Amino acid sequence: MDALRGRIRPAGGRVNTGLALSMLAGLALAACTTSEAPPPQVVAITPVAPTAPPPRDEAILSGPDEAATAEMIWALRGGLNVAALQCGNRSLSDNYNQILRHHRSILNEAYAAEQARYGKLHGKAGIARHDVAMTRLYNRFANLPNRARYCGDAARLSTELLSLPSERLPAVARRALARLDPAAVPSVSVAR
Repeated sequence: MDALRGRIRPAGGRVNTGLALSMLAGLALAACTTSEAPPPQVVAITPVAPTAPPPRDEAILSGPDEAATAEMIWALRGGLNVAALQCGNRSLSDNYNQILRHHRSILNEAYAAEQARYGKLHGKAGIARHDVAMTRLYNRFANLPNRARYCGDAARLSTELLSLPSERLPAVARRALARLDPAAVPSVSVAR
């Protein structure tokens, strides 16, 4: 051993640097391998650039009235909440906050009805089960494949909902929810 440098020298006195580096690299790679499964991937959600709503002749909320359940009204609020947080559109965020104030009474009624329904179905675990269902719904909206369409529709929808009297919200909530995500209505209807 070369005491001054802390290295082991071969018998001939010379160190083959290339060979030594290759061996170290091989050992380092071998130390990285494992028979365990890799950890789950974490998906980062980044806001998309603000987009103007797609031009359409017909308002999103036009059409025949369809009665919506409290869970659909609350899910619509959830879909708009995700859009307000994720789309990077200041107007949409402002509209969402105004919607919460404008439709406060009907949204509070929907939330109370959902809490009561989950309590009736699941007893003491009702609130936790409702939280799980809402987390799934939020994740669904956060991972829609066509975010530009979702954000544009949410922006248009938020504008229309602000001009809507609260008593009309239950009549249009199903259609509005379906516009945000066509598969949301059936998935919300089976959430338990």
